[in-house]
Formats: sequence, structure tokens, C-alpha cells
Amino acid sequence: MDPHRIHTVEALRQLYDMPSERIVKMSFPFLDDHCLRFVAESPLVFVATMAESGMDCSPRGGRPGFVHAEDRQTLALPDWPGNNKLSSITNILTSDGGCGLVFLVPGVDIFLRVNGIATVTTAPSLLERLREEERTPKAAIRLSVREAFFHCGKALRRSHLWQPDAWSVPRDLPSPGQVVKDQAGLADLSVEQIDAMYRKGLAEQLYSESPHME
Repeated sequence: MDPHRIHTVEALRQLYDMPSERIVKMSFPFLDDHCLRFVAESPLVFVATMAESGMDCSPRGGRPGFVHAEDRQTLALPDWPGNNKLSSITNILTSDGGCGLVFLVPGVDIFLRVNGIATVTTAPSLLERLREEERTPKAAIRLSVREAFFHCGKALRRSHLWQPDAWSVPRDLPSPGQVVKDQAGLADLSVEQIDAMYRKGLAEQLYSESPHME
């Protein structure tokens, strides 16, 4: 047992000041012009959903604007093939659809957070708008916005994420190929082959029953 464990919000609030009225007013039940611009420029979003076993968080990436704003209260995210676990969309289908998004824009020390209720759709017109070159997603996550606000970028500044000169890059960190080979027990592929597949964007093939090189 942790004798210092906090059990109530009241006890927690004794440690922190209340948020300022200005901060509270900067949260909206829709996407204003600044939010829309940020979404349009973002190549990376983290998707948080609720599973029966607990919370889940998954990164999604693409060219800036890959997340489509249908209007000021609706966002659409393409669901591209990956490991086929389908964790995020399964969680949406087996829960009340509660979903949180965190958008990043390279070089910008601020986050955009959007919370709402998500559904999964195969609407042809929407999937067509989410196309990338010759690819059309099989499904999309559609988020009905309940709350949108910008989050202070202290975490980005502390991590120096946008400052390569300040990065501390470990020299002995295993490559993706080494991690996959060890954890999946792949005997028919070498570490070098797996790393090559990652570089070519063929990582999803590694999770099939019979991975192969192209």
C-alpha cells in the first residue's frame, strides 16, 4: 500500500491551483479557425480510445491534412492497414465511442486536443475524400467534436522534440527488425530483411502468417 496515494479530487486540488478563467474559456465544443488550420497542417495524431481492459492509445500519420474536417464539429480519420488488430476501431464499436485526439505540427510548441464521440463508417463519398494517391481506406473513424482546445507545449520543449541538436540518441538501441524478430520469433527472415521491409513501408506484411519480401 502507498501511504501517499491520493484518493479524491478534493485531496488532489490541495496540491494545485484552480485553472484560470481565461484557460477555461479557451475550450470550445467546435473547431474554430485556428483548430481547423492546425488539423490541416498536422501529419501526426494520437488516438485514445477506451477498451474493456483499459485505455488504448494509437498513433496515426500521413501527409498534412490526412485528417479531414467535414465541418466545425466533425473530423474523419482514414484507417489504413496495419497489424490487423484493429484495436482503436474495435474499442469504438464496443464502447460508448468516447475518443480523444492529440494533434502535432512539426516545429510548433503546442498541441491541439480534441475529444468527442467516434463512430466507424464506410461511407463511399467520405472514403473517396480520404484517398491517398491510388489508395482508398477500407473504413474511417468519424469523430463528433465535444471539446477542442490547445494544450501548452511544455512537454515538447522539455523533450526537445523539435531540436535535433539536443537529442540524446542511444547508440545500442535495437533496430525495428531486431525487436520484431525477437518478439515474433521470425525464423525465416533476417534482421536486415525486416529492417528493409520497414524502410520500404511494408511493415504490415510482417504480421501476416507468411511474411514475404517484395
